[in-house]
Amino acid sequence: MPKTQVQCPNCKQPSVADIEQLFDVAADPQAKQRLLNGNFNILNCPMCGFQGPIPTPIIYHDPEKEFLLTYFPPELNVPVMEQERRNAPLINKIVDNLPQEQRKGYLFSPQQMLTLQSLIEKVLEGEGITKEMLEAQRKRVDLLQRLLTAAEDGLAEMVKAESETIDSEFFTLLSRMVEAGMAARDEANTAKLGLIQETLLEHTEMGRQIKAQADEIEAARQSLEAAGKELTREKLLDLLTEAADNEIRFNALASMARPGLDYTFFQTLSERIEKAGEGEKEKLTKMREELLEITKRIDEQLQARLGVAQRNLEALLEVEDIATVLQQNPGVLDEFFVQVLNQALGDAQEKNDTARMQKLQALTQVIQQLITPGYNPQLLDELLGAADDEALKQVVAAHKDEITPEFIESLSAMMLQLQEGEDQELAGKVRAAYRAALRASMEKGIEG
Repeated sequence: MPKTQVQCPNCKQPSVADIEQLFDVAADPQAKQRLLNGNFNILNCPMCGFQGPIPTPIIYHDPEKEFLLTYFPPELNVPVMEQERRNAPLINKIVDNLPQEQRKGYLFSPQQMLTLQSLIEKVLEGEGITKEMLEAQRKRVDLLQRLLTAAEDGLAEMVKAESETIDSEFFTLLSRMVEAGMAARDEANTAKLGLIQETLLEHTEMGRQIKAQADEIEAARQSLEAAGKELTREKLLDLLTEAADNEIRFNALASMARPGLDYTFFQTLSERIEKAGEGEKEKLTKMREELLEITKRIDEQLQARLGVAQRNLEALLEVEDIATVLQQNPGVLDEFFVQVLNQALGDAQEKNDTARMQKLQALTQVIQQLITPGYNPQLLDELLGAADDEALKQVVAAHKDEITPEFIESLSAMMLQLQEGEDQELAGKVRAAYRAALRASMEKGIEG
């Protein structure tokens, strides 16, 4: 964005700010997200300390949606004819940058938006997000804010009174707030959100549905863990057959056991179909079709996630301040990122690509520095050595003060690293330790 001299709205003194007037998705795919985030044309006045948006004309262009939207702040008090004259060079730039075959009629009749909010709503409408959907989301946010400030003994009644507003989207919003609170290490707020979540699960119809689904998924996980090292393809087939009439548990089992749904598994299933009686044959054939569809969907999603992780990796290798970028975008460091990073390290070593190896190692060091502040090997050993859930609770109770947000983050990072590995027994222990530590942290926040 070009540096532009502007007048501070507060002290009226000249100052310099990054001003962006043209948001052209054709030239910059990230332009849409910058506009929707609202993080643009912000002035930090060195004279009076004012921090806020600068009224600036905006032109938005999206050739796919055939949008050419203009907005001129009314406080600038510029006549319409003069607005068009000032916009003309930027619109000409849009047209010049497009191939001849993409120059369509909409480019010569820009839609003038009366407010910046109406421009943003128009862009969202192009994404399938209507004003009604935005209003519904605003109500969800408003309700969540009221729940956060409500007394604990009044939560249940407030939740019951607002049950119509509490839908699956509300639970999604709540989950994102919990994740944001954990990332910001805001224990008190995260604990209150956890209490709200428990209240919703108990006192709303949607909550009870979600809890029932979660219970089925947990049952699927436990059945796989119970099989342990004895989980053969035949045993997996038995588990799936038993769960065939329970859609949630069936899908959960298939997702968790995706590596086992290979050629040999489907060959075994086909052999069982051939030997089955008429009724059983029909059931198993339908199950095979569903499993083939599930595995296809999982693999497509996996490739998409790996593709995103690969792009994130390449982008991080080009930035100067990796730590700041990662702190601002903690969600980048998921299990898919760890997988592509490890793959990239192996490829660079195999190809003897010294330059790339140095970049990858530097990135790895930054990641380790971000996740190791909470590393506590002695506490970790005790948690992993706990024989059962009861012993785990005792270890947690004896070390409450040592269970910090940083320690929980280190367990989370360890889970991600072990998730795709061969030692699933260790991965299970780390997962159990993480849950126990997180529960203790939330309880500590409530007590505090």
